Amino acid sequence: MLNGLRRMALAGLALGSFWASAAPVVAAPPVVPGVDRLKPGDPARGELLLGELNCISCHAAPDAQRIIPRQAPDLTQVGSRVTPQFLTAYLADPQSVKPGTAMPNVFHASEPAAKQGAVEFLTHYLVSLGGPIKTSTEEGSQPQIDAGDRLFHTVGCVACHSPVTKTGKPIDTKLPSVPLGNLASKTTVDQLTKFLLDPHKARPSGRMPQLSLTSDEAKSIAVYLLRDQLSNPAAKDAPLMAVAGLRYSYWEKEVPDCKIETLDALGAPKSAGRVKKIDLKIPGLRNQNYAIKFSGQIDIEKDGKYTFHTESDDGSRVYIDGKSVVDNDGIHPPSKKSGTIELKKGSHAFAVTFFQGGGGAEFKVEWQGPGFKKSAIPADVLASVDGKPMIPLGSEPFTVDPGKAQMGKQMFSVLGCAACHNIPAQKSMRPYKPLAELNMESVEGCLGDNIRKGVPKYDLSADQRTAIKTTLKDKPALAKALTPKEQVSHSMAALNCYACHKRDDIGGPSEDRAGYFTMTAEFDMGEEGTIPPVLTGVGNKLKPAALGQIVNEGKLHIRQVLATRMPVFQKPQTEALLTALPVVDTAAAAAPAEPKFEEKSAKDGRVLFGVKGLGCVNCHGVLGTKSLGMPAPDLTTAHERLTYTWYSKLMHDPTSINPGTRMPGFWPGGVVAVKGLGGDTADGQINAMWDYLSLGSSMALPAGLAPTGRSELVAVDEPVLHRTFFAGVGPRALLVGYPEQLNVAFDGNLVRLATVWRGRFFDPAGMWDGRGGKANGPLGSATVELPATATFATLASPGDPWPVPTKNPDDGDVARNIGGKFLGYDLDADKRPTFRYSQAGVEIREQPVPRLQPGGVQLVRKFELTGKAEKFHMLAGQGKSIEEKSPGEYVIDGKQTIRLPAGLKATIREDAGGKQLIVPIDLSSGKAAFSVEMSW
Repeated sequence: MLNGLRRMALAGLALGSFWASAAPVVAAPPVVPGVDRLKPGDPARGELLLGELNCISCHAAPDAQRIIPRQAPDLTQVGSRVTPQFLTAYLADPQSVKPGTAMPNVFHASEPAAKQGAVEFLTHYLVSLGGPIKTSTEEGSQPQIDAGDRLFHTVGCVACHSPVTKTGKPIDTKLPSVPLGNLASKTTVDQLTKFLLDPHKARPSGRMPQLSLTSDEAKSIAVYLLRDQLSNPAAKDAPLMAVAGLRYSYWEKEVPDCKIETLDALGAPKSAGRVKKIDLKIPGLRNQNYAIKFSGQIDIEKDGKYTFHTESDDGSRVYIDGKSVVDNDGIHPPSKKSGTIELKKGSHAFAVTFFQGGGGAEFKVEWQGPGFKKSAIPADVLASVDGKPMIPLGSEPFTVDPGKAQMGKQMFSVLGCAACHNIPAQKSMRPYKPLAELNMESVEGCLGDNIRKGVPKYDLSADQRTAIKTTLKDKPALAKALTPKEQVSHSMAALNCYACHKRDDIGGPSEDRAGYFTMTAEFDMGEEGTIPPVLTGVGNKLKPAALGQIVNEGKLHIRQVLATRMPVFQKPQTEALLTALPVVDTAAAAAPAEPKFEEKSAKDGRVLFGVKGLGCVNCHGVLGTKSLGMPAPDLTTAHERLTYTWYSKLMHDPTSINPGTRMPGFWPGGVVAVKGLGGDTADGQINAMWDYLSLGSSMALPAGLAPTGRSELVAVDEPVLHRTFFAGVGPRALLVGYPEQLNVAFDGNLVRLATVWRGRFFDPAGMWDGRGGKANGPLGSATVELPATATFATLASPGDPWPVPTKNPDDGDVARNIGGKFLGYDLDADKRPTFRYSQAGVEIREQPVPRLQPGGVQLVRKFELTGKAEKFHMLAGQGKSIEEKSPGEYVIDGKQTIRLPAGLKATIREDAGGKQLIVPIDLSSGKAAFSVEMSW
């Protein structure tokens, strides 16, 4: 190592004076927010500091199971996201640039000249890793700053970071805030936006979580945090920048056409902004009498002929370099027009106009050119040169010197930077004593008051030193594994979960931050509507799979009225926590037996939730349908999230779960107020409601709730039948919606059951609006498309191909009747239809019947066949893959399961498009009856 240092000295550094004495710098101690939440004297404080300050990266402690190490930022592409001037300042004195940082000062005892040279070499090396940082392609504006300000102070940023006054001054808070440092000199809007969308890429430790921001939200927060760049003197005289996307102007006026001169003469637009795509997704767009102009430039990759197309209702135009290329103007139903123009490689002025009179509105713009077919115009070829640039403060031209970068690379290892920051092929060359051999009372060590040369300086507070020393006094104890309870406390402190959540009287928003936890709805729900839930007992409340989805995947969130968002963490950082929570919280919890599902019980539960029962819908919504009053959590995923133990306790005594809850007790003293349901007992009704919740997305809306769509069809107490045009099926579709939240579409053209889906049924408005109508598809989810051919056919031999639909010119060139001849349908006592059709002399009666079960509704296809036919077969399923899971049970494409009765034997055979499940049907007696079950 010493020889390496001497070589560096010959290169221009007086490294022998690296560690000479220097005047001490007063700096803020490193902020480790979770530690400050723990009670004084808690031994976990020292253990957490050892992990959060990454002490064991230098001081090896292979047996220290009680220390959760925090991985330092990933520097493999640091040059692409951080400016050279920031790196220089930060390396020279981290605490002065970012007070409270956990990054130590490695040059605290260096002579100025030596430090300056070392920092220069390291800067060149780090900038060479993916850099230098590129000029931002994103603009900034005051509206974006205002939007970012609102988001920063509501979505959860200020749970960890300091709130800021309207004058831009950070607010002093009782507990330390995670420092942001001088961001305006550190990075660009582009890079900060990318970081906010995926912070784990640069910060793999997960201490900075993902907040499920949209691109626009991330950009607004980035512009807000970098707002000082807008007043950067360097930006004042900078040329306007090309910004991705087109400018749009929106007028709410009746116009005769959409010529540019017509629109420009309309005066100031109602609104204006920027969009990435050319469509009608403009904020505040009304239904009629408006006009839009999109303008900017289009980048052409190669010389050649380009054709532009518009399809619109009403008028539209395309202009290239001021020339009208497509004229689809005027009042008309959906119409297509195109135009071709010869273009040279490079940027060309581009404008598109559209206006809407009355009736339906449709608008689509496409292009085709050398080497590509007709398609939508991609966003990456559209731009406008009018953006106000945001330039990092102190920016200067920077060119990486390969020689200096190579010296910096060596120094990165020699100085021990590689001990914390993992860069491929880089290893720390600086020796440190193992943790077990440290003398924590040394006045010249990391914990001393007079830190000697060669030792990183963390500027620890007296309290932090005491906590670490207390822990290190019993170093062997660090090898003792954390108990599940300790694991929960350690992990929640390390990840700073306590900033938002309270558990066991620790944590929750402090008084000076509580005001920033707000609701997204105008409704007074008290702390239930503003403060994130208490996590005491959460391992007994939420199922393990649900915990994982909430914490790691950003799913199953139910508190939609909370403005503060639940962060998303990576699995490695939360695995121990999520494993320990159920162990700790279920240990002392009595677990009542979960009831066995009963279909009648689930139907009783539906009644109990409605206005004719206990009135739960006054507060709770279902399936995205809002409640009648207070916006309490939607119940659709309740069974997927909650354990039966917790649910049962809540229903018997809500205040035992949450003393301040507004949820009433429905069975005081076990008295049943609503008779005739659930066996007229409290337990019976609680179990009935649990059975109803177990249906998930197959829950039918309880009485009192209705979809918000103006024309949506809803099956409440009996099936709804509707003949219509249906997307993917055609003009002769017969739709059936069942109260059990199962829906089917029967294809009258091909004569076959075509589509099955769960949830919401159908909105026929597509056939009513506009000029000529539009075929809508399912409103719900979990859609299954059945084979687009006959269900039954005669095969002369098992290897014969299944019939394929062919178009018939006599029927308007539409495929018809391959499934047989449609004979209509009958209704049973419950008004459920049975479809009747004949094929090869066999009359077929097919009745789709819903079957309720936990997790969702199944489809049972009941068949009755009458007539004699030889070699009659059924196509029970078709897909890319079919596997026999168990006798009579087949899985198609890993998603759909088909179950056949014991009397039917199926064959899996190859087909041109994959595989088919073929079932021979014995009609020697002239009759056959069987059922086929479908689940997905």
